[in-house]
Amino acid sequence: MSGKRIKLSGAAYQKAAKEKKKNNEELLQKIPKLHSFFHTRIVGSPEMIPIEEYSQSKRCLPTDISKIEIPLNTTDDTKVTEISTQPHSQQAEITVYDFNEKSQIPGPDPVKWNLNLDSINFLLANPPKIDISTIPFAETKRMFGNISRRLTPDHFMRKLQNGEKKLREWILYSPSKNALFCFQCLLFSPKPTVFGNKNEGFINWKKCNESLQEHETSKTHAESVRIWFSRIKKEDRGVIDLELKLNIENQISYWKNVLYRVVETVSFLASRGLAFRGNSHNFGSKQNGNYLGCLELVAKFDPFLSAHIANYGNKGKGNVSYLSSNICDEFISLMSDTVIDKIVSEIKERKYFSLIVDSTPDVTTRDQLTVAIRYISNEGLPVERFLGFIPSVGHKGSDMEQALLKKFCELNIDLKFCRGQSYDNASNMSGVYNGLQTRIKNYSSKAFFVPCSSHSLNLIGSNAADTTQEGTKFFFICQAIYNFFSVSTFRWNILTNIIEKNPGCVKIKKLCSTRWSSRYDVCRAMCNGYAQVLSALNTICDDEGQKKDTRHEARSIKNKIESLNFCFMICMWTPILQRFNATSISLQSIDIDLATVVTLYDSLEKYVEDFRERFDVYLEQAKTMCSKQLFSWDGVRQKKRNKFFDETESNEELLGGEQKMKCEVFYVIIDKLAMNLRERKLSYTDINNNFGFILKLDTLDTNGIRESAKNLVKIYPEDLNETFIEELVQFKNILNLFSKEDKSSFISLLKCLTNSSLLTTFPNVEIVLRIFCCMASSNASGERSFSVLKRIKNYLRSALVDEKMSSLSILNIESDILQQIDWSDIIHKFAVLKSRKKLI
Repeated sequence: MSGKRIKLSGAAYQKAAKEKKKNNEELLQKIPKLHSFFHTRIVGSPEMIPIEEYSQSKRCLPTDISKIEIPLNTTDDTKVTEISTQPHSQQAEITVYDFNEKSQIPGPDPVKWNLNLDSINFLLANPPKIDISTIPFAETKRMFGNISRRLTPDHFMRKLQNGEKKLREWILYSPSKNALFCFQCLLFSPKPTVFGNKNEGFINWKKCNESLQEHETSKTHAESVRIWFSRIKKEDRGVIDLELKLNIENQISYWKNVLYRVVETVSFLASRGLAFRGNSHNFGSKQNGNYLGCLELVAKFDPFLSAHIANYGNKGKGNVSYLSSNICDEFISLMSDTVIDKIVSEIKERKYFSLIVDSTPDVTTRDQLTVAIRYISNEGLPVERFLGFIPSVGHKGSDMEQALLKKFCELNIDLKFCRGQSYDNASNMSGVYNGLQTRIKNYSSKAFFVPCSSHSLNLIGSNAADTTQEGTKFFFICQAIYNFFSVSTFRWNILTNIIEKNPGCVKIKKLCSTRWSSRYDVCRAMCNGYAQVLSALNTICDDEGQKKDTRHEARSIKNKIESLNFCFMICMWTPILQRFNATSISLQSIDIDLATVVTLYDSLEKYVEDFRERFDVYLEQAKTMCSKQLFSWDGVRQKKRNKFFDETESNEELLGGEQKMKCEVFYVIIDKLAMNLRERKLSYTDINNNFGFILKLDTLDTNGIRESAKNLVKIYPEDLNETFIEELVQFKNILNLFSKEDKSSFISLLKCLTNSSLLTTFPNVEIVLRIFCCMASSNASGERSFSVLKRIKNYLRSALVDEKMSSLSILNIESDILQQIDWSDIIHKFAVLKSRKKLI
């Protein structure tokens, strides 16, 4: 039994473990730490946030530039290391500092400095900079008998013999002691001086000027400056970590050069909407995509990148090269966020903006809601910026409302400064009860809804064409002609060869279902190439080699377009659509305001009313074109309607010939166009009437100006005060000095006022012009983003995730902002996001 091992209880084991742990801790405390055998050198700021760390070197430095060491709390025995992220052309700084009880970081008050080797080295690398604006001169009061004296800003300036003043950078002010000190003498003075005495300092304000002049010209101060300057020059000489520092600087410069080429490649591809990846992720493969392909192309003429690819390329996961697809995606997201931050900062600076929202399905039939915003730049010009796509929102006004609120909350944009909304005419957008525009007004009551002027113009033409059978039939035949020739290359070549022999003719076009005013291209092609199309149809009809159904279809189309009805519709619609198309293009411009929209609608309405009297002109043109004198219903027995038993006899006669085309087709279409233009114009006239008087100040009397100004103050009480009324009366006299071009529109007037010295005199006038000009008159910017969407997310990239798709769209649409961003800023943010935090 004596040789048997005695098993301890659980409590005994715990007690023995605690004693062992206590003994180990006591032993570790007695062992000196490694950094206590070396003197540390302090360079850099006490508030250090390291951005980048070193790559692999002889000292076993980490290869990943993203592995950064950041102390969250600067406690005892904690070492901080920092490398600044300056461009590769500049020298990087390295910071090494030991925090212990004897060596505290020097603060702004020199009285509280604990001067020793570490603190002096720190102050050499981080000399305190005097800021006169932060000194409380009113609190520096001292009494000399019955007379009080204070420090003044002039005490910190040295007046030279020629009258110039220089800042005395050597002066330090202590708030706790209410005294002045000399920075150089406080550290290195060989003899005690009144400005170098840490315990007292200089406090005699009565003789402050004389003492300052005497001290800065003394030999003691000059010697202190000499020692200080020599210490700065010798700072980088003979230090123990010089080799380490040089190695770190080389590694920083190396990886920054790599990232610089990556950023430029990503920017190039994204701004042009090109695809990035291919089927392979290896260098040297023909299917590795545009991203790696561009890097290979640059490497052919760049020895640095060529060597980097040779050393780090195709090594697989776990090896740092910063050329992988993950890093590429991170830069795409980071650059997109940087562009958005730039846009948001401009919006907040200019305060007022308007919303532009629209939706469309992408190639995967996933609905994408585009969000754009319009505001006025610092130069006084309207700017429309794209903020991204929001996927799968739905078509209900409530769903879109929540999506927009979430989006603007993430961007930190306040909707109460929204002063306009521009959507299409769909009920879920424009509805006065549950539409999106009504819901947005709950957050900004002055966010007036402005229907898209270009969409409205398209609806005007579409509704007018559908009012008559002849109008609908005309465009149906035009599309049938295009379908007949385009479906066969043989037929298309026949038509093309005939058109090329006749200069001035245009190839036939197809109808566009969305851009209705673009049907002008269809009518123009038919008007100029009518004879050529007819000749091509005759050729196909007479060709015995064609199928019977093809010849029959060609003969059917030929009979339809040979009629006087078809030719008259060509002659009528071509000039109308020409003006509608030109107006629509103008309405889609960014540099347009609501006053110009009303003017364009007015001019188009008058043009249509004048067009009503030109029936005979276009009838003669149609007869000349087809060489026929009768319409299709002439010579055909007209059926009379049977009368009911209770109807009285009348001499009603059915219209025929020219009168039927004139009364039942021509007048109906023209009157419908004029009526729709008049109705649609009211949506813009109501808002324009509130502001339009500003361009007519020279024709209004003072009372009329005051009444109109009071109305604006009532509408915008949070943006304008009562001084705007008298301010506008005075502005009337100033407006006469502007050129005719400067006051031709609100945008030109705002630009002229913004760039002049009158802005501080008429601030409320500028606010009114800014509010009016920021109202979007069309959502063409949203429609343009759909074109980018089709290029970014096509059938080959249908699996693209929503976040990346939106980021690529932003970089492509707002490429002008992307080009203005410094690549070093992008790399700096990338290093911050990729940092690793740990204590040494």
